[in-house]
Order: sequence, then structure tokens, then C-alpha cells
Amino acid sequence: MSSTAVKMLKEKQALLPKNSPVPNRRILVVDDEPDIGQAIAQFLRPTSKDGNVTPVRRSSRSAKPTEGNVSNLPEFDVTVVTNPTEALAAVQAAQKEARPYAMGFFDVMLGADIDGIELVRQIFTIDPKMCAVFVTAYQDRSVDTIASVLGEENREKWDYMNKPFNEGEILQKARNSTALWDLHRLKEWQEERLSEANRLLMFNERQNTVAAVGRSVAHEFGNLLTHIVGNAELALEQGKLERMKNALELILKTSDTATNILKRFRRLHDEDEALSKPETFDISLVLEEAAELMEFQFRKNSVDLTKNVSGHPILRGNRHSFVQVFVNLFINAMHAMPNGGQVEVTIKTDAKEYEIRIRDTGTGIPEHLLEKIFEPMFTTKGKNGTGLGLSICKEIIEIDHGGRLVAQNHPQGGAEIVITVPGEEAKS
Repeated sequence: MSSTAVKMLKEKQALLPKNSPVPNRRILVVDDEPDIGQAIAQFLRPTSKDGNVTPVRRSSRSAKPTEGNVSNLPEFDVTVVTNPTEALAAVQAAQKEARPYAMGFFDVMLGADIDGIELVRQIFTIDPKMCAVFVTAYQDRSVDTIASVLGEENREKWDYMNKPFNEGEILQKARNSTALWDLHRLKEWQEERLSEANRLLMFNERQNTVAAVGRSVAHEFGNLLTHIVGNAELALEQGKLERMKNALELILKTSDTATNILKRFRRLHDEDEALSKPETFDISLVLEEAAELMEFQFRKNSVDLTKNVSGHPILRGNRHSFVQVFVNLFINAMHAMPNGGQVEVTIKTDAKEYEIRIRDTGTGIPEHLLEKIFEPMFTTKGKNGTGLGLSICKEIIEIDHGGRLVAQNHPQGGAEIVITVPGEEAKS
């Protein structure tokens, strides 16, 4: 990992959540026979004769080596109801309070308008993350029947057990189901952290791109201001009305050019623009915008850019991200040609996909590095690179636009990036 990336990660880690989700031990018990419901609750939160909750005895494998192999706190928070109406109300209240149930034990034969299976189906529409265990004394509903009612997408969220049951069975089902709930929430939390870290890395790489383009913008503004000031001074020296009028027209035209350059630069910098909703755009126009942003850098480094575009490649996606792809690839090509050279962009279109080839005349890429160059944090530029440019380009093309991005060496020398993206019908 490059020193730049390491430093950036250390700075941004403070913004990420530190604590993993708290385990959920809330359980709902639904049975139209109160004695059975209370029996299940007693197994999950045993109470002593004085009515106080007693510790839960754990298995020898999971317990700490304490006296009596007993935990200091009750394991589960249990709610017992006797009918579907109370069950649905309890689940809705739990959702409203942001204290959802991890799982529930449901009697299949509830003696109500709906049975336990239909009740669980309705609960899954309220809380799709909740798990369920069906308890019944009858073999009237097969596992396949239950699966057809609850749907294939919920298959891993429910289990089945027969009466009569014992304490060990109840505890095992409760622990398995709550552990499954916790596992899914931990996975979601980790994905959120990775997503946030990735967003921060992409933003950092965007800032690096902006800095590179900023040098070009600054140079262009210097030229434009020289043009404006020169015309104004000449007009004042000559003192002729017609000369002043012409000078003002040139100044206004130059100011418009400066405004457009500034707008392009701000779009590249603005994160909200970068994350905007998809739109329809012409890839050739995006190429022109990226070329204008890099114009000064190309001139300074003696790089000639040629563009060969056939048709009108109309694409649905994020045009600002596509500008960043071109700019990043142009910067990479320029670094591969320290003594100058040529960058050639070819865009071919057909009804199904567009092919974009970006070739430089540098030394090419060592064969053993062709796959590694897309790995995050891998860089061949030492302290001058973050190792994020190409990996972000690949993500923008393949994830955001459903395309492909590969690197190869051109038969006539130099490196070549080949991008293919699904295209709309080419317009004439």
C-alpha cells in the first residue's frame, strides 16, 4: 500500500463506525394455549419461586469455566401472546420502537382465523429480518407446504419442531435463530463499513484527479486573463470608441470561455454531481470534455491526442464518472510517456455495445503486472501514485455501467485499455 493511501486511510477511519451491532435476544412466543406459551418462556428465561429471573445454564462447550457453569444474566427477553392479532401488534410496536424481535416460536394450530404459517407470512411483510420456529403436535403441514406459503426467499429464516418438546430443544432453536439474526445484521454492518470506506477512497482519488486537472485549469485561466487584460489596455490606450467596443466583445467572449472551463472543473470536483442520478449522454462529448480538461497537461508534456469516433455512442449512466475515467486513463498514459508521445482514442459503435480503446506509445505494461494493476493500492509510481486510479475506473465501468475494462499491450508497442459498455441503438 502506498504511503499516500495509508495516510488517507488513517485520517478517514475515525469517521467509520467503531462498534459492531448489539446481539438481539428478543423473542416472541405465540400459542393459543397459555400454559404452553409460558412453558416455552420459562425455558428461555427461567424464574425462581420468588418470581425473580434466574441465570440460564449454558452448555459445557460454550460456557466459561465458572462455578455451576451458569451465566450471570438471563439470555432472552421474551414476549408471550395468545393470538395473531396480539402477535402482529407486538411486531409492529417492536419495529416502531426500533427494538425488533430476532425470532419467534409459533404454534401452527392457533384456533384463529389464520394459522401460524399465515401469521408468519404476514409478519415477514412487517419485519422481513425476523426468524421463526413452528411448533406443532400434528403432521398436517409438510415442510414443502410451509416453503410454498412463505416463499423461497425466506427459506433460511424458519425452522420446525414437534410437540412434545424439551428445554434443550427450545434453547437450541432459540440460540440458532438469534445467532442467524445477529449474523445477518453483522454482515450488513460490515458491508456498510466497506461501502463507506470505498466511498472515502473514491473521493480521495477524485481529489487527486482534480488536483492534476487543476494545474491545467489554472494555466488556461492565466492565458484568458492575459487576453482580457491585454485587450482592455489596448482599448484604453487608443481611446477609440470602435476599438473599445471590439475589445469589450472579445473580453465577454473570453469570459464565457473561462466560465465554461470553471463549470467543467467544478463538475469534476463536486461529489454531489459525481453521485447524481443516471442520465443519457454522448460518450464522444464526454471525451471532448476530458480532453479539454487535460489540454494544458498534454501540451506541457508533449503528448498528442487523436480521436477516432464512429457514430454517436449514446449511453445511459453517470457522465461525470465517465469524465473521471477518461481523465484518469489520460493521466496514466501521460506518466507512461515521460518524454512525450501519442494517445489515441478509438470509439466504435453498434446496436449492442460500444468499444472504447485508449492506447499510448509508452513502454507498455510488464506481462506479470497486467492483472495486478487493477488491484486497489497497487501502484508502479511509488510515492506519486495511490494505486486507486485504475481500480476505480474498473469499478465505474463494470459496476456502475455494466461494462468491461481490460488492459493489454498493443502489438505495435505501448499499453492499451479496452472498454466495452452496453449501448443504445446508435444514432445517425
